[in-house]
Amino acid sequence: MLLLKSADNVGMRILCLLTILLSFQAYSASGLKGSVQSPKDCASPVMLWVSLDKDQYKERLLLMHSEVPVGGTFQFYLKPGDYQIRASDEKGCEFMKKVSVASGVSSFNILMEKK
Repeated sequence: MLLLKSADNVGMRILCLLTILLSFQAYSASGLKGSVQSPKDCASPVMLWVSLDKDQYKERLLLMHSEVPVGGTFQFYLKPGDYQIRASDEKGCEFMKKVSVASGVSSFNILMEKK
């Protein structure tokens, strides 16, 4: 009888820990996701940068970057706040946008433009 109570107690602790971990991940996910679209004259892979958008910084603080093929998708997990998204390719096409991330995942599409 004592052995059975001990096993039930361990099982309940494991169940509680799993519930806490799963609920933390579900509520803490925030960030940006989207896809990269490009006109025919900008059909090369795109380098995508995410930086903090704060007025007090003299230079942008780069947080992460990734190479994304045209028509490909991206996803960055970020804390809520203001960010700057920049993209460019080898053919001189560019994209820049300031975005605000709230809780949850925001989505938008990047449309490259020839400069």
